Amino acid sequence: MKLRSFPPVHITLLAMIAFLASACSEKSAERKTETSSAQNSAPLATITPEAAKAAGIETAISGPSPIRETLTVYGSIRPNAEREQILRPRYPGIVKSVGKHPGDTVKQGETLLTIESNESLRSYAIVSPLDGQVLDRRVNPGEAVSDDTVLLRVADLSNVWADFAIFARDLDRVRADLVVTITAREGGPQTEARIAYVAPAGDKDSQSVIARAVVDNSDRRWVSGQFVTAEIVLSETQAAVSVAPEALQTLEGETVVFLQSDQGFEARPVSIGKRSAEAVEITKGLKGGERYASANSYVIKADLTKGEAEEN
Repeated sequence: MKLRSFPPVHITLLAMIAFLASACSEKSAERKTETSSAQNSAPLATITPEAAKAAGIETAISGPSPIRETLTVYGSIRPNAEREQILRPRYPGIVKSVGKHPGDTVKQGETLLTIESNESLRSYAIVSPLDGQVLDRRVNPGEAVSDDTVLLRVADLSNVWADFAIFARDLDRVRADLVVTITAREGGPQTEARIAYVAPAGDKDSQSVIARAVVDNSDRRWVSGQFVTAEIVLSETQAAVSVAPEALQTLEGETVVFLQSDQGFEARPVSIGKRSAEAVEITKGLKGGERYASANSYVIKADLTKGEAEEN
C-alpha cells in the first residue's frame, strides 16, 4: 500500500499544534495542582509546645457551653425595709437610760432604753421587736421626747436589698425572677440572686426605675451603702461548640481560631454566633473536641504576620 505523503509545510504545522496542545495540558495540570494546594493549605505558625508555654499561650478543648446575654447595671446595698423597725415612745417623757449604740447587736425583747412618763412619773422600757442591729440612735439620757420622736432604728440584716437603676432603653428586657450576679466594687464579695421587684414607676430626674434583688447576708459581708455592679442574665442558650472569647483573632480579613497540631498552630476561619463574657458560639469551621489557643492567641497572630512581613 502506498503511504500518503504530506508537504513539509503541513508537517511543521502539525508539530506546532501538537506542541501547543501538550503545553496547554501541562499548564492546566499545574493550575489544578496550585488550586488544590491553595485549598488544602492554611497559615501555620510553627510554635513548639515548649515555646507556646514559655510565651504564655494557653490551650483548651472546644465544646458545648451556656451562652448568657447579660445587662450590666449599677446600684447599692440597703437594709431590707421589711425587716426594719423605727422605735418611738409609747408616752411622752424623759429618757432615763440608753444601753445601745449604732452597730450594736440586739435580741428580740431586749431592753434598749428607758423613759420616765410625764403623766405617771414611772419608767417604762423600749424593747427590740426583732433580732438585729442598731442602725441609728437619735436620743441621749436626759432628753425630753414626745410620742412621735424617733428613738432608735433597728434592722435584721441577715438579708439585704440590692437596688439597681434600670434606664428606659432596657425596661422591656428586665423583669422579676431573672438571675443576677452581684459584685462589690474593688474586689469585694460576689453572690448570685434573683430580681424580686421592678418598680412600676421611675424617678423623673434620673429617668430610671429601681430593680431590686434580695441578697442573703447571713455572713454580714454586705454593708448598707456599699456600691455594687451587677450582671442581669437576660437570656441563656446552649451552644454546641464554643471557644473562649480571647481565642478569636482577625487574619487576612477573616475571624480565625488557632488550632494546635504537632507542627504548631493552624489558623482556622470560623463563623460566630451568640457570645457572652465567658464563651463565644462557633456556628461553622470548628468541631467539638478540637484543641485551640484559648489565651494569648495574639502571640500566634504576631508570629504569622511577622513571617509575612519578612517575605515582603
